[in-house]
Amino acid sequence: MSMFGMNITSIQDAVTRLKSVKDGQEFSVLLSGLRNFLKTLDIDSQCLMELEQRAYYVVNEYSDKETRNNLDAAIKRVIEYLEEIMTGSPADDQLLTVLDNYYLFLESFLERPPHKRGSIQKEQLSGLKIQNEYDVQHLLYAYLKPLYPLARAEVSEDTGYGTVRTDIFLDSEHVIEVKCTRNSMKLKKLTEEIEADMVHYSAEHIYFFIYDKEKIIENPQLFRNTYENKVKGKRIHIVIHQPKIL
Repeated sequence: MSMFGMNITSIQDAVTRLKSVKDGQEFSVLLSGLRNFLKTLDIDSQCLMELEQRAYYVVNEYSDKETRNNLDAAIKRVIEYLEEIMTGSPADDQLLTVLDNYYLFLESFLERPPHKRGSIQKEQLSGLKIQNEYDVQHLLYAYLKPLYPLARAEVSEDTGYGTVRTDIFLDSEHVIEVKCTRNSMKLKKLTEEIEADMVHYSAEHIYFFIYDKEKIIENPQLFRNTYENKVKGKRIHIVIHQPKIL
């Protein structure tokens, strides 16, 4: 079997390969590899069905030229669809705005009184408390998933000298590391964790999402200025939330 569609590493990689498809057989093999790749990204069945619909084309057994035209049209449709998916990849300024607005989501979800005629009770919402970084990660992932459908939680990466696990993986160049302060955590411990993570991740853009529950960061702006853009070849982004209630 042709290796043309095997080992697809990204959506952009698939787009590049699609542009050089020679015939229907290569297109079929590439689609198979693309399906397998998209499944690793937890793409839902509706998206896969959309891919199939766009990839369908009619083979005219009496005209190779018409078949080729139909194939080219199908390739174009698939590329357009993949590019639509990629628009969900994070633009840096947009992602920072989304992360900065996270607490607005928490306030609306957990602190705003539910409608009196609804079945959700205020007591139920008040029972949801953020205790550690796993709680933060769970809510942050749910907050980001509709905006970035390709986002994945807890993705392992082999760095060559060990394995690191990304809290939230948006794409190969954008990852989010979640931190949540606790009673026993000192500022020194937090900074040591951040400095270690800066080196370990291979992504160009590393976002440290710090839920400073215990308010151990006295000067958030100074803290950001200290660590952003500190590692050569990478962009470090620091997002700090210091909650009022949770």
